[in-house]
Amino acid sequence: MIIVIFSNQEIMVNYKIPVLLLSFTLSVSCGQKKDTAPGNTDSVYNRSDIKVTLSEIEDIYPGYDYSKVIDEHSSIMPAGMSVTKFRQFVVFSELNEELSYRLIDNDMRNTIESMTLNFVNKTPEVVTPVYLFEKFDKYKSFVLKNYDIEEDDISPYGFYKISKNVIIIRYVNWKGSILHELTHRFIRADFPETPSWFDEGFASLNEKSTFKDGVLTGDFSLRIIPLRRAIKEGTYTGLKQLMETNDDELYGKRTSYYYAQSRYLLMYLQQQGLLEKYYKYFRDNFKIDKTGIKQLQEITGKSLNMLDEELLTYIKSFKE
Repeated sequence: MIIVIFSNQEIMVNYKIPVLLLSFTLSVSCGQKKDTAPGNTDSVYNRSDIKVTLSEIEDIYPGYDYSKVIDEHSSIMPAGMSVTKFRQFVVFSELNEELSYRLIDNDMRNTIESMTLNFVNKTPEVVTPVYLFEKFDKYKSFVLKNYDIEEDDISPYGFYKISKNVIIIRYVNWKGSILHELTHRFIRADFPETPSWFDEGFASLNEKSTFKDGVLTGDFSLRIIPLRRAIKEGTYTGLKQLMETNDDELYGKRTSYYYAQSRYLLMYLQQQGLLEKYYKYFRDNFKIDKTGIKQLQEITGKSLNMLDEELLTYIKSFKE
């Protein structure tokens, strides 16, 4: 099911893809409005249950106003959550301390380091709160109460809501939602003009990946299923259609297909040692071609037709 809500500020997209008894659901908020409401600098001290924990992993950057974010969220944060300041983020977690530590030390740290060391020039300039929930009912109740999203539009796994500068995740251990949403945060800070096909493909690549030598490298993902289905049914379409999609099309009936095709294109480029070059060249020369087609052809030295053939061969190389 695909539900898209449009307003003059944002687009919220949820989708569900049935795959081998699994459901992959993403929720993306694409607005540009910033949350600039000032916080009460004393409010954080009015709740005795708000305590900064996991101090051994806390990593504070100078110039970031963590207290302001904690103040602003103290009135809505559910009781019993741990609060951890970590680089460009404040993590509010209802998960147990061991799991919270592991997710911050792995999923968050690895995403931050991979994006900052290899891709982005600009990092988020303000602290972004990250909520980690375990129970779906608690997660849903929190979203409905605080973020003006209809119940049917709530992703079961989480989203990055740009207009409120907040990441909210219902943690499921196989989903990779933290890596996915943090990737969105870094791309939007560094390359705000990026088309949605590229933004979603990159986030989907990182959600299932291995971290080594400072880089997240995409692994095989079951997102390939819609591609295999399209190949078998004769509905597979090439890169031109993907890269020229607008948001209506990308988040429409073929959402799962476009996400998968974008992910495997970027995974193919990564294995060819070209993903970093393509990202930077696309970002720095965005005005040349806002679809990214010309930049892709220049970086690879190949025509789009040739790349279509190579990508199709690459997709088929994975054993079913």
